[in-house]
Amino acid sequence: MKRHAARLAAAVLSGALLRAVVPYATDAATQGLIAPRVALPGVPTKVTLVQAVAIAVAQSPTLAQARATYAQALAKYDVAKSAVFPSVSGSAGATRSYSSGTIGGVGTGLGTPNGIYNSVNYGLKLSELIYDGGRVIAGIHVAKSGEVAGRDTLIRSLQQLGYTVAQAYYGVLLADRSVSVDQQIIKQYLTQEQLVQAQIRVGAAAPSDLFSAQALTAQARLQLVTDEGTRVAAQATFATTLGLDANALIEPIDNTAGSLTAPAPKFAILSYDRAIRRALLLRPDYLAALNNYQSAKENVRFNRLTKFPSINANASDGYQSGLNGIPVQSKSLGATLTVPIFDQGLTNYNVAVAAAQADAAKAGITLSRLQVESDVRSAIAKLAAAKSALDQAQASLKAAQVGYDAASAQYKAGVANLVTLVTAEATLATAQKNAVSSVYSLQTAEQNYELALGESEYTK
Repeated sequence: MKRHAARLAAAVLSGALLRAVVPYATDAATQGLIAPRVALPGVPTKVTLVQAVAIAVAQSPTLAQARATYAQALAKYDVAKSAVFPSVSGSAGATRSYSSGTIGGVGTGLGTPNGIYNSVNYGLKLSELIYDGGRVIAGIHVAKSGEVAGRDTLIRSLQQLGYTVAQAYYGVLLADRSVSVDQQIIKQYLTQEQLVQAQIRVGAAAPSDLFSAQALTAQARLQLVTDEGTRVAAQATFATTLGLDANALIEPIDNTAGSLTAPAPKFAILSYDRAIRRALLLRPDYLAALNNYQSAKENVRFNRLTKFPSINANASDGYQSGLNGIPVQSKSLGATLTVPIFDQGLTNYNVAVAAAQADAAKAGITLSRLQVESDVRSAIAKLAAAKSALDQAQASLKAAQVGYDAASAQYKAGVANLVTLVTAEATLATAQKNAVSSVYSLQTAEQNYELALGESEYTK
Protein backbone atom coordinates (compact mmCIF):
# COMPACT_ATOMS: atom_id res chain seq x y z
CA MET A 1 0.00 0.00 0.00
CA LYS A 2 2.85 2.40 0.84
CA ARG A 3 4.52 1.52 -2.45
CA HIS A 4 1.32 2.35 -4.35
CA ALA A 5 1.01 5.71 -2.54
CA ALA A 6 4.61 6.51 -3.35
CA ARG A 7 4.04 5.79 -7.04
CA LEU A 8 0.96 7.98 -7.07
CA ALA A 9 2.83 10.85 -5.37
CA ALA A 10 5.68 10.51 -7.84
CA ALA A 11 3.26 10.66 -10.77
CA VAL A 12 1.51 13.75 -9.41
CA LEU A 13 4.89 15.43 -8.80
CA SER A 14 6.05 14.56 -12.31
CA GLY A 15 2.88 16.07 -13.77
CA ALA A 16 3.35 19.26 -11.77
CA LEU A 17 6.94 19.56 -12.94
CA LEU A 18 5.93 18.98 -16.53
CA ARG A 19 3.28 21.72 -16.36
CA ALA A 20 5.83 24.08 -14.84
CA VAL A 21 8.25 23.46 -17.72
CA VAL A 22 5.62 23.54 -20.51
CA PRO A 23 2.97 26.17 -19.66
CA TYR A 24 -0.56 26.13 -21.04
CA ALA A 25 -0.70 27.57 -24.55
CA THR A 26 -3.35 30.20 -25.05
CA ASP A 27 -3.80 33.28 -27.18
CA ALA A 28 -1.89 35.21 -24.51
CA ALA A 29 1.27 33.39 -25.60
CA THR A 30 1.43 35.59 -28.67
CA GLN A 31 -0.77 38.53 -27.69
CA GLY A 32 1.77 39.60 -25.09
CA LEU A 33 4.46 40.04 -27.75
CA ILE A 34 2.57 42.04 -30.39
CA ALA A 35 0.22 45.00 -30.47
CA PRO A 36 -3.49 44.16 -30.49
CA ARG A 37 -5.32 44.42 -33.77
CA VAL A 38 -7.42 47.53 -34.34
CA ALA A 39 -10.71 47.92 -36.20
CA LEU A 40 -10.37 50.56 -38.92
CA PRO A 41 -13.12 53.12 -39.61
CA GLY A 42 -15.22 52.13 -42.59
CA VAL A 43 -13.62 48.67 -42.88
CA PRO A 44 -15.72 45.66 -41.82
CA THR A 45 -14.14 43.25 -39.38
CA LYS A 46 -15.72 40.22 -41.07
CA VAL A 47 -15.55 39.88 -44.87
CA THR A 48 -16.35 37.38 -47.57
CA LEU A 49 -13.79 36.65 -50.27
CA VAL A 50 -15.55 38.95 -52.75
CA GLN A 51 -15.61 41.76 -50.20
CA ALA A 52 -11.93 41.19 -49.45
CA VAL A 53 -11.06 41.52 -53.14
CA ALA A 54 -13.15 44.69 -53.39
CA ILE A 55 -11.18 46.22 -50.50
CA ALA A 56 -7.91 45.21 -52.14
CA VAL A 57 -8.98 46.77 -55.44
CA ALA A 58 -9.60 50.06 -53.64
CA GLN A 59 -6.55 49.94 -51.36
CA SER A 60 -3.80 47.86 -52.99
CA PRO A 61 -0.78 49.90 -54.16
CA THR A 62 0.09 47.13 -56.62
CA LEU A 63 -3.16 47.63 -58.51
CA ALA A 64 -2.75 51.40 -58.26
CA GLN A 65 0.53 51.05 -60.17
CA ALA A 66 -1.20 48.96 -62.82
CA ARG A 67 -3.92 51.61 -63.16
CA ALA A 68 -1.31 54.33 -63.60
CA THR A 69 0.43 52.35 -66.35
CA TYR A 70 -2.87 51.90 -68.19
CA ALA A 71 -3.66 55.61 -67.79
CA GLN A 72 -0.43 56.42 -69.63
CA ALA A 73 -1.37 54.13 -72.53
CA LEU A 74 -4.85 55.65 -72.68
CA ALA A 75 -3.46 59.18 -72.69
CA LYS A 76 -1.08 58.27 -75.53
CA TYR A 77 -4.02 56.95 -77.58
CA ASP A 78 -6.02 60.15 -76.99
CA VAL A 79 -3.09 62.27 -78.14
CA ALA A 80 -2.58 60.11 -81.25
CA LYS A 81 -6.23 60.53 -82.23
CA SER A 82 -6.03 64.30 -81.93
CA ALA A 83 -3.44 64.45 -84.74
CA VAL A 84 -6.22 64.17 -87.37
CA PHE A 85 -7.79 67.42 -86.18
CA PRO A 86 -6.54 70.87 -87.17
CA SER A 87 -4.33 72.82 -84.85
CA VAL A 88 -5.44 76.31 -83.94
CA SER A 89 -3.38 78.94 -82.16
CA GLY A 90 -4.09 82.50 -81.21
CA SER A 91 -1.88 85.40 -80.20
CA ALA A 92 -2.43 88.83 -78.74
CA GLY A 93 -0.15 91.61 -77.55
CA ALA A 94 -0.07 95.17 -76.38
CA THR A 95 2.91 97.52 -76.55
CA ARG A 96 3.45 100.92 -74.97
CA SER A 97 6.22 102.83 -76.76
CA TYR A 98 8.22 105.86 -75.75
CA SER A 99 9.88 107.81 -78.59
CA SER A 100 11.88 110.93 -79.15
CA GLY A 101 12.49 112.25 -82.61
CA THR A 102 10.64 111.35 -85.75
CA ILE A 103 9.60 107.73 -86.27
CA GLY A 104 8.99 106.69 -89.86
CA GLY A 105 8.70 108.89 -92.92
CA VAL A 106 12.14 110.44 -92.48
CA GLY A 107 12.53 113.41 -94.79
CA THR A 108 8.91 113.22 -95.93
CA GLY A 109 7.25 115.08 -93.11
CA LEU A 110 4.92 112.13 -92.52
CA GLY A 111 6.73 110.75 -89.42
CA THR A 112 5.28 110.31 -85.98
CA PRO A 113 6.23 113.10 -83.57
CA ASN A 114 7.76 112.61 -80.14
CA GLY A 115 5.56 111.06 -77.44
CA ILE A 116 4.10 107.91 -75.92
CA TYR A 117 2.18 105.54 -78.18
CA ASN A 118 0.19 102.30 -77.67
CA SER A 119 0.17 99.39 -80.13
CA VAL A 120 -2.26 96.45 -80.06
CA ASN A 121 -2.12 93.28 -82.17
CA TYR A 122 -3.86 89.96 -82.30
CA GLY A 123 -3.98 87.01 -84.68
CA LEU A 124 -5.36 83.56 -85.33
CA LYS A 125 -3.57 80.71 -87.12
CA LEU A 126 -4.96 77.38 -88.33
CA SER A 127 -3.04 74.41 -89.72
CA GLU A 128 -4.47 71.14 -91.06
CA LEU A 129 -2.61 68.06 -92.25
CA ILE A 130 -3.62 67.12 -95.80
CA TYR A 131 -1.27 64.23 -96.58
CA ASP A 132 1.56 62.43 -94.82
CA GLY A 133 1.52 59.01 -96.45
CA GLY A 134 -0.64 57.54 -93.66
CA ARG A 135 1.82 58.20 -90.83
CA VAL A 136 -0.77 59.71 -88.49
CA ILE A 137 -3.13 56.78 -89.04
CA ALA A 138 -0.27 54.37 -88.33
CA GLY A 139 0.47 56.26 -85.12
CA ILE A 140 -3.17 55.93 -84.08
CA HIS A 141 -3.02 52.18 -84.71
CA VAL A 142 0.15 51.95 -82.62
CA ALA A 143 -1.47 53.78 -79.73
CA LYS A 144 -4.77 51.89 -80.03
CA SER A 145 -3.13 48.47 -79.87
CA GLY A 146 -0.99 49.68 -76.97
CA GLU A 147 -4.09 50.91 -75.14
CA VAL A 148 -5.86 47.56 -75.59
CA ALA A 149 -2.74 45.72 -74.42
CA GLY A 150 -2.56 48.01 -71.39
CA ARG A 151 -6.18 47.32 -70.55
CA ASP A 152 -5.62 43.56 -70.79
CA THR A 153 -2.57 43.88 -68.57
CA LEU A 154 -4.64 45.79 -66.01
CA ILE A 155 -7.31 43.08 -66.06
CA ARG A 156 -4.66 40.41 -65.54
CA SER A 157 -3.26 42.41 -62.63
CA LEU A 158 -6.74 42.40 -61.13
CA GLN A 159 -6.99 38.63 -61.56
CA GLN A 160 -3.58 38.15 -59.98
CA LEU A 161 -4.62 40.37 -57.08
CA GLY A 162 -7.79 38.34 -56.61
CA TYR A 163 -5.79 35.12 -56.45
CA THR A 164 -3.28 36.62 -54.01
CA VAL A 165 -6.14 37.78 -51.79
CA ALA A 166 -7.70 34.30 -51.99
CA GLN A 167 -4.42 32.71 -50.91
CA ALA A 168 -4.17 35.02 -47.91
CA TYR A 169 -7.89 34.56 -47.18
CA TYR A 170 -7.68 30.78 -47.02
CA GLY A 171 -4.35 31.02 -45.24
CA VAL A 172 -6.07 32.74 -42.31
CA LEU A 173 -8.92 30.21 -42.35
CA LEU A 174 -6.41 27.34 -42.35
CA ALA A 175 -4.55 28.87 -39.43
CA ASP A 176 -7.80 29.45 -37.52
CA ARG A 177 -8.96 25.89 -38.15
CA SER A 178 -5.57 24.49 -37.15
CA VAL A 179 -5.71 26.35 -33.84
CA SER A 180 -9.24 25.06 -33.27
CA VAL A 181 -8.12 21.49 -33.95
CA ASP A 182 -5.17 21.95 -31.58
CA GLN A 183 -7.50 23.10 -28.84
CA GLN A 184 -9.80 20.11 -29.39
CA ILE A 185 -6.82 17.77 -29.25
CA ILE A 186 -5.65 19.31 -25.97
CA LYS A 187 -9.11 18.88 -24.45
CA GLN A 188 -9.07 15.29 -25.62
CA TYR A 189 -5.65 14.69 -24.07
CA LEU A 190 -6.70 16.32 -20.80
CA THR A 191 -9.69 13.98 -20.67
CA GLN A 192 -7.27 11.12 -21.25
CA GLU A 193 -5.15 12.33 -18.33
CA GLN A 194 -8.21 12.22 -16.09
CA LEU A 195 -8.92 8.66 -17.23
CA VAL A 196 -5.36 7.57 -16.46
CA GLN A 197 -5.49 9.22 -13.06
CA ALA A 198 -8.73 7.38 -12.29
CA GLN A 199 -7.17 4.09 -13.35
CA ILE A 200 -4.08 4.78 -11.22
CA ARG A 201 -6.30 5.35 -8.20
CA VAL A 202 -7.93 1.93 -8.62
CA GLY A 203 -4.62 0.28 -9.45
CA ALA A 204 -5.52 -0.44 -13.09
CA ALA A 205 -2.62 1.65 -14.48
CA ALA A 206 0.96 2.41 -13.53
CA PRO A 207 1.89 5.94 -12.35
CA SER A 208 4.26 6.24 -15.32
CA ASP A 209 1.23 6.12 -17.61
CA LEU A 210 0.21 9.53 -16.30
CA PHE A 211 3.58 10.98 -17.23
CA SER A 212 3.23 9.59 -20.76
CA ALA A 213 -0.26 11.09 -21.08
CA GLN A 214 0.94 14.46 -19.82
CA ALA A 215 3.87 14.42 -22.23
CA LEU A 216 1.42 13.94 -25.09
CA THR A 217 -0.63 16.90 -23.81
CA ALA A 218 2.52 19.02 -23.59
CA GLN A 219 3.38 18.25 -27.21
CA ALA A 220 -0.12 19.31 -28.24
CA ARG A 221 0.27 22.58 -26.35
CA LEU A 222 3.58 23.19 -28.07
CA GLN A 223 1.87 22.68 -31.44
CA LEU A 224 -0.84 25.13 -30.38
CA VAL A 225 1.76 27.77 -29.59
CA THR A 226 3.33 27.25 -33.02
CA ASP A 227 -0.01 27.43 -34.81
CA GLU A 228 -0.94 30.55 -32.84
CA GLY A 229 2.16 32.24 -34.20
CA THR A 230 1.32 31.08 -37.70
CA ARG A 231 -2.16 32.54 -37.33
CA VAL A 232 -0.82 35.93 -36.27
CA ALA A 233 1.46 35.97 -39.31
CA ALA A 234 -1.39 34.90 -41.61
CA GLN A 235 -3.63 37.65 -40.25
CA ALA A 236 -0.94 40.25 -40.91
CA THR A 237 -0.38 38.94 -44.44
CA PHE A 238 -4.11 39.05 -45.14
CA ALA A 239 -4.40 42.65 -43.95
CA THR A 240 -1.39 43.91 -45.93
CA THR A 241 -2.54 42.06 -49.06
CA LEU A 242 -5.72 44.14 -48.86
CA GLY A 243 -3.62 47.30 -48.61
CA LEU A 244 -4.37 47.78 -44.89
CA ASP A 245 -2.11 48.06 -41.86
CA ALA A 246 -0.75 44.75 -40.61
CA ASN A 247 -2.53 45.20 -37.28
CA ALA A 248 -5.93 45.89 -38.88
CA LEU A 249 -8.75 43.84 -37.39
CA ILE A 250 -10.28 42.05 -40.35
CA GLU A 251 -11.26 38.38 -40.47
CA PRO A 252 -12.36 36.16 -43.37
CA ILE A 253 -15.72 34.43 -43.18
CA ASP A 254 -15.38 30.65 -43.51
CA ASN A 255 -17.55 29.51 -46.41
CA THR A 256 -16.44 25.88 -46.20
CA ALA A 257 -18.43 23.10 -44.60
CA GLY A 258 -18.24 22.94 -40.82
CA SER A 259 -17.41 19.24 -40.75
CA LEU A 260 -14.05 17.99 -41.94
CA THR A 261 -15.75 14.87 -43.29
CA ALA A 262 -18.35 16.71 -45.40
CA PRO A 263 -18.03 15.95 -49.14
CA ALA A 264 -16.32 18.62 -51.22
CA PRO A 265 -18.55 20.71 -53.51
CA LYS A 266 -18.57 19.58 -57.13
CA PHE A 267 -16.24 21.50 -59.44
CA ALA A 268 -16.01 20.66 -63.14
CA ILE A 269 -12.50 20.29 -64.55
CA LEU A 270 -12.06 20.68 -68.31
CA SER A 271 -9.80 18.40 -70.27
CA TYR A 272 -6.37 19.82 -71.10
CA ASP A 273 -7.16 20.51 -74.77
CA ARG A 274 -10.44 22.26 -73.98
CA ALA A 275 -8.86 24.19 -71.14
CA ILE A 276 -6.04 25.43 -73.39
CA ARG A 277 -8.46 26.62 -76.07
CA ARG A 278 -10.51 28.43 -73.47
CA ALA A 279 -7.48 30.00 -71.83
CA LEU A 280 -6.13 31.31 -75.15
CA LEU A 281 -9.46 33.06 -75.69
CA LEU A 282 -9.74 34.47 -72.18
CA ARG A 283 -6.27 35.01 -70.71
CA PRO A 284 -5.71 38.79 -70.63
CA ASP A 285 -1.92 38.44 -70.56
CA TYR A 286 -1.93 36.37 -73.76
CA LEU A 287 -4.29 38.85 -75.44
CA ALA A 288 -2.00 41.65 -74.29
CA ALA A 289 0.94 39.89 -75.97
CA LEU A 290 -1.02 39.72 -79.23
CA ASN A 291 -1.86 43.42 -79.07
CA ASN A 292 1.70 44.36 -78.16
CA TYR A 293 2.89 42.60 -81.32
CA GLN A 294 0.25 44.39 -83.39
CA SER A 295 1.35 47.71 -81.91
CA ALA A 296 5.00 46.90 -82.65
CA LYS A 297 4.21 46.06 -86.30
CA GLU A 298 2.34 49.32 -86.74
CA ASN A 299 5.26 51.15 -85.15
CA VAL A 300 7.57 49.82 -87.87
CA ARG A 301 5.21 51.22 -90.50
CA PHE A 302 4.92 54.48 -88.57
CA ASN A 303 8.68 55.02 -88.65
CA ARG A 304 9.04 54.05 -92.31
CA LEU A 305 6.44 56.63 -93.31
CA THR A 306 8.72 59.35 -91.97
CA LYS A 307 10.39 59.28 -95.41
CA PHE A 308 7.15 60.34 -97.11
CA PRO A 309 6.48 64.01 -97.91
CA SER A 310 3.74 65.82 -96.03
CA ILE A 311 1.35 68.59 -97.04
CA ASN A 312 -0.21 71.02 -94.58
CA ALA A 313 -2.82 73.68 -95.27
CA ASN A 314 -2.35 76.96 -93.40
CA ALA A 315 -4.59 79.96 -92.79
CA SER A 316 -4.16 83.04 -90.63
CA ASP A 317 -5.96 86.26 -89.80
CA GLY A 318 -4.45 89.16 -87.84
CA TYR A 319 -4.75 92.82 -86.91
CA GLN A 320 -2.24 95.38 -85.71
CA SER A 321 -2.57 99.05 -84.83
CA GLY A 322 0.63 100.81 -85.86
CA LEU A 323 2.42 103.61 -84.06
CA ASN A 324 1.32 106.04 -86.69
CA GLY A 325 -2.32 105.22 -85.97
CA ILE A 326 -2.88 103.37 -89.22
CA PRO A 327 -4.36 99.87 -88.56
CA VAL A 328 -2.89 96.94 -90.44
CA GLN A 329 -4.97 93.79 -91.08
CA SER A 330 -3.41 90.69 -92.60
CA LYS A 331 -4.90 87.45 -93.93
CA SER A 332 -3.22 84.43 -95.50
CA LEU A 333 -4.20 81.09 -96.98
CA GLY A 334 -1.79 78.53 -98.38
CA ALA A 335 -0.21 75.10 -98.23
CA THR A 336 3.21 73.84 -97.22
CA LEU A 337 4.96 70.85 -98.79
CA THR A 338 7.68 69.24 -96.69
CA VAL A 339 9.98 66.71 -98.36
CA PRO A 340 12.51 64.84 -96.20
CA ILE A 341 15.86 64.66 -97.96
CA PHE A 342 18.57 63.70 -95.50
CA ASP A 343 18.36 63.13 -91.74
CA GLN A 344 21.78 61.58 -91.00
CA GLY A 345 20.25 58.07 -90.97
CA LEU A 346 17.91 58.77 -88.06
CA THR A 347 14.88 57.33 -89.83
CA ASN A 348 16.74 54.14 -90.73
CA TYR A 349 17.81 53.79 -87.12
CA ASN A 350 14.26 54.25 -85.84
CA VAL A 351 12.96 51.66 -88.34
CA ALA A 352 15.63 49.16 -87.29
CA VAL A 353 14.81 49.66 -83.60
CA ALA A 354 11.07 49.30 -84.27
CA ALA A 355 11.68 46.11 -86.29
CA ALA A 356 13.73 44.63 -83.45
CA GLN A 357 10.96 45.52 -81.00
CA ALA A 358 8.45 43.80 -83.29
CA ASP A 359 10.59 40.64 -83.32
CA ALA A 360 10.76 40.75 -79.52
CA ALA A 361 6.98 41.21 -79.30
CA LYS A 362 6.45 38.25 -81.63
CA ALA A 363 8.66 36.11 -79.41
CA GLY A 364 6.63 37.41 -76.47
CA ILE A 365 3.52 35.77 -77.97
CA THR A 366 5.29 32.41 -77.98
CA LEU A 367 6.49 32.90 -74.42
CA SER A 368 3.01 33.89 -73.30
CA ARG A 369 1.45 30.87 -74.99
CA LEU A 370 3.96 28.54 -73.36
CA GLN A 371 3.21 30.13 -70.00
CA VAL A 372 -0.52 29.64 -70.54
CA GLU A 373 0.00 25.97 -71.40
CA SER A 374 2.22 25.47 -68.35
CA ASP A 375 -0.22 27.25 -66.05
CA VAL A 376 -3.22 25.30 -67.33
CA ARG A 377 -1.55 21.92 -67.11
CA SER A 378 -0.20 22.65 -63.64
CA ALA A 379 -3.55 24.01 -62.43
CA ILE A 380 -5.44 20.95 -63.68
CA ALA A 381 -2.96 18.63 -61.99
CA LYS A 382 -3.04 20.58 -58.72
CA LEU A 383 -6.83 20.73 -58.67
CA ALA A 384 -7.22 17.02 -59.41
CA ALA A 385 -4.61 16.19 -56.78
CA ALA A 386 -6.26 18.48 -54.24
CA LYS A 387 -9.64 16.80 -54.78
CA SER A 388 -8.11 13.35 -54.40
CA ALA A 389 -6.11 14.47 -51.38
CA LEU A 390 -9.26 15.74 -49.67
CA ASP A 391 -11.05 12.45 -50.35
CA GLN A 392 -8.11 10.50 -48.95
CA ALA A 393 -7.74 12.83 -45.95
CA GLN A 394 -11.43 12.49 -45.10
CA ALA A 395 -11.28 8.71 -45.44
CA SER A 396 -8.15 8.65 -43.26
CA LEU A 397 -9.86 10.85 -40.67
CA LYS A 398 -12.87 8.55 -40.48
CA ALA A 399 -10.62 5.50 -40.11
CA ALA A 400 -8.48 7.23 -37.49
CA GLN A 401 -11.58 8.22 -35.52
CA VAL A 402 -12.83 4.62 -35.56
CA GLY A 403 -9.38 3.40 -34.50
CA TYR A 404 -9.18 5.88 -31.65
CA ASP A 405 -12.69 5.04 -30.40
CA ALA A 406 -11.81 1.33 -30.40
CA ALA A 407 -8.46 1.87 -28.67
CA SER A 408 -10.06 4.12 -26.05
CA ALA A 409 -12.78 1.56 -25.31
CA GLN A 410 -10.20 -1.23 -25.09
CA TYR A 411 -7.99 0.82 -22.77
CA LYS A 412 -10.92 1.59 -20.49
CA ALA A 413 -11.77 -2.12 -20.43
CA GLY A 414 -8.16 -2.97 -19.60
CA VAL A 415 -7.55 -5.07 -22.73
CA ALA A 416 -5.15 -2.56 -24.36
CA ASN A 417 -2.15 -0.71 -22.98
CA LEU A 418 -1.45 3.01 -23.05
CA VAL A 419 0.94 2.70 -26.00
CA THR A 420 -1.92 1.52 -28.20
CA LEU A 421 -4.10 4.40 -27.10
CA VAL A 422 -1.34 6.99 -27.52
CA THR A 423 -0.63 5.71 -31.03
CA ALA A 424 -4.31 5.98 -31.94
CA GLU A 425 -4.47 9.51 -30.51
CA ALA A 426 -1.43 10.62 -32.51
CA THR A 427 -2.86 9.09 -35.67
CA LEU A 428 -6.16 10.88 -35.13
CA ALA A 429 -4.44 14.22 -34.50
CA THR A 430 -2.42 13.86 -37.70
CA ALA A 431 -5.53 12.91 -39.67
CA GLN A 432 -7.40 15.95 -38.35
CA LYS A 433 -4.56 18.28 -39.36
CA ASN A 434 -4.32 16.70 -42.82
CA ALA A 435 -8.07 17.06 -43.33
CA VAL A 436 -7.96 20.74 -42.36
CA SER A 437 -5.07 21.38 -44.74
CA SER A 438 -6.79 19.49 -47.57
CA VAL A 439 -10.01 21.50 -47.24
CA TYR A 440 -8.30 24.83 -47.86
CA SER A 441 -5.77 23.45 -50.32
CA LEU A 442 -8.72 22.51 -52.52
CA GLN A 443 -10.16 26.02 -52.22
CA THR A 444 -6.82 27.55 -53.24
CA ALA A 445 -6.44 25.05 -56.11
CA GLU A 446 -9.84 26.06 -57.48
CA GLN A 447 -8.81 29.72 -57.42
CA ASN A 448 -5.55 28.82 -59.19
CA TYR A 449 -7.46 26.87 -61.83
CA GLU A 450 -9.70 29.86 -62.59
CA LEU A 451 -6.64 32.12 -62.73
CA ALA A 452 -4.93 29.78 -65.22
CA LEU A 453 -7.98 29.87 -67.50
CA GLY A 454 -8.35 33.65 -67.15
CA GLU A 455 -11.98 33.50 -66.11
CA SER A 456 -11.70 34.98 -62.64
CA GLU A 457 -15.03 35.96 -61.14
CA TYR A 458 -13.55 39.28 -60.03
CA THR A 459 -13.32 40.61 -63.61
CA LYS A 460 -16.68 39.52 -64.98
